[in-house]
Amino acid sequence: MARPKKAGLDYFPFDVDFFSDKKIKRLRASYGNDGVAVYLYLLCEIYRSGYYVEYDDDLIVDIADELNITTNAITQILNYLFSRSLLRTIESKLAVPVKVITAESVQRRYQAAKKGARRDVDVAAEFWVLKKEETESFIKVHSENDFYGINDNKSCKNDDKSGIYCTKESKVKESKVKERKEEDTAPPSHTRSDYDALVSDYGKHKVEEYIRKVTDWYAQKNKSVSDLYGTVRKWLEQDGVKKSDFDADKYSFVINNF
Repeated sequence: MARPKKAGLDYFPFDVDFFSDKKIKRLRASYGNDGVAVYLYLLCEIYRSGYYVEYDDDLIVDIADELNITTNAITQILNYLFSRSLLRTIESKLAVPVKVITAESVQRRYQAAKKGARRDVDVAAEFWVLKKEETESFIKVHSENDFYGINDNKSCKNDDKSGIYCTKESKVKESKVKERKEEDTAPPSHTRSDYDALVSDYGKHKVEEYIRKVTDWYAQKNKSVSDLYGTVRKWLEQDGVKKSDFDADKYSFVINNF
């Protein structure tokens, strides 16, 4: 089965006046080159995935490990970036909330990079922050359920006041897909070694990101994943994700001191 076109970018536009920006000058004045490094690292992670990146403890640990910066300093830099609107956080309204990092400027660059694509680009309404008049016509903003391909039958209709509503048949399908996603996310115990091997090669944050991508895509196709970790490894390799110089002792040390 062919996999979908990846949502992320291989590269993104970089403003030649970046270091002349007053916000960047103040960032450097306050946090030195570490501040700039953290900001650029986050932009790369965001665009690698698409137009946002999940904001959790693993992300902070990954940045600390990659850039050799303390987690306390990273938290301070992030707070500065949020306060200056260089980045912003959004928390989903799911049963298990997900917090992400994105920005209006990030999404403007993202849609500019995607312009000219041969097909429409689907984005989730809860994480898309550009106003309707700023959003290009090829960007299709969907509700969470519609975005993940759950409400994809003809009984789903668009209501101007309440968004998307569906028949009982659609709701039953949604329940089944959610159950299947839960099953795929919790593979049998004998694959634990495969998971550990992936984390050793690519780091926990990147592996968890691709596990979500794989399970979400299979849920769209209403199919189960026969080899979750094997598929995750294949996707990582196809996307050219570089293996990390992973040091378990260092990783444990950072976590214990977080």
